[in-house]
Amino acid sequence: MLKNADCTIYEKNTYTRHIITDVYWNDSRGATVTKNGRQVNDSVTVYIYSGEYVPKAGDIVVKGTLEFGFDTSTQQNVSASMKQFREQYPQFAVVKAVNDGRYGGLPHIEIIAR
Repeated sequence: MLKNADCTIYEKNTYTRHIITDVYWNDSRGATVTKNGRQVNDSVTVYIYSGEYVPKAGDIVVKGTLEFGFDTSTQQNVSASMKQFREQYPQFAVVKAVNDGRYGGLPHIEIIAR
């Protein structure tokens, strides 16, 4: 079981923060140039070995333990909070797929994000 980081996950619609410790974080961000133009190959893979929250597609994931909280009192405040979040944490990723493998000898949840 590989562990190299902690991560913070914000739920898609409620922006509830979930801090998950001892995860494996693999960041494969980059781009290649082809004859058809520039092709971006950004992806983040996170393996979660423990925790109560199971991420869903659309959630926001960030490497590290964050104390940032979204103001969800009005839609304008959510927009302002998101702008501030993007400025402070430009390396965030949005969850695209979740593979639930919580069975067998090495139970885990795999997150693919971009």
